[in-house]
Amino acid sequence: MAKLIIAVVLAALCASAATAAEPYPVKPVRIIVAVGAGGGDDFAARQVAAKLSELLGQQFFVENRPGAGGMIGQTFVAKSPPDGYTLLLAGGSMAGARYVNANMGYDLLRDFTPVSLIETSPFVLVVNPALPARSVREFIALGRARPGKMTFGTLGAGQISYWSVVLFNSMAGIDAVEVQYKSPADAILDIVAGRIDYVFTPVINAVGNREKLRALAVTTRMRAEMLPDVTTMAEAALPTYEMPAWRSIMGPAGMRSEVVQILNRAIARSLESPEVRERFLKAGSVPTPSSPEELRKRYEDWIAIFGKIAKDAGIQPH
Repeated sequence: MAKLIIAVVLAALCASAATAAEPYPVKPVRIIVAVGAGGGDDFAARQVAAKLSELLGQQFFVENRPGAGGMIGQTFVAKSPPDGYTLLLAGGSMAGARYVNANMGYDLLRDFTPVSLIETSPFVLVVNPALPARSVREFIALGRARPGKMTFGTLGAGQISYWSVVLFNSMAGIDAVEVQYKSPADAILDIVAGRIDYVFTPVINAVGNREKLRALAVTTRMRAEMLPDVTTMAEAALPTYEMPAWRSIMGPAGMRSEVVQILNRAIARSLESPEVRERFLKAGSVPTPSSPEELRKRYEDWIAIFGKIAKDAGIQPH
């Protein structure tokens, strides 16, 4: 009997060792994008997936799981096996989700494994060109002079465009009316038509409509390469203002460190490739790899920042 028990234990240990030593990847890997196809998240995920397929010898493919403001896809990944075969294209807005959503299906720091940052990008404050404001300071003065009468566009609570305008309004002392849109393009159309006054939009949208709207400032500390003549918000009027957008790759909590490191190194190589870098730059973002530890620290820091913004602006989760 003792020999049988020893044999069973040894077999289990051998199986465990074999599993731990299993190479990665040995089958296709899916990257979940928690929004529909065609947007910036989808674009970023597909660029990285194609290069990872080439570098790691297995297919990395994108699977769109939109719904509930990203919660469906994000929760799906959080509850997936932590084997490295289900990953998430995660946005910076996830750090602020707890402050606008009372029914979170996950805890960002507890339920995910950080793998690598992918890119960072600014948003741009654009206004209707008919408004008598040609600078951020003039626009702030105009907004303060029209309490409750100015209108701004968002994609709903929790997106970076939302946090950008919430922080701006709070710091500038502007009381304005929110108008929600389904896409950045719809908001831009209404800016051009004069149906709303201002919105924070991705750089690519501002560049593509440069002749039809007025770009006043970018939300990052550095100016945008595609809009070098547009000042930063901090330079223009609000010295402590900063609201970058970013995307990263995350996995479920509990991923093996060897798998995380394989993915991290491959993502860095992907972003260093000239063709991938060029595609990101043309889309208005900067390829920005990181270590897993740096990514976790970024989310920790921004959870605290979004918490302060929400408190100062009186935002309550609902």
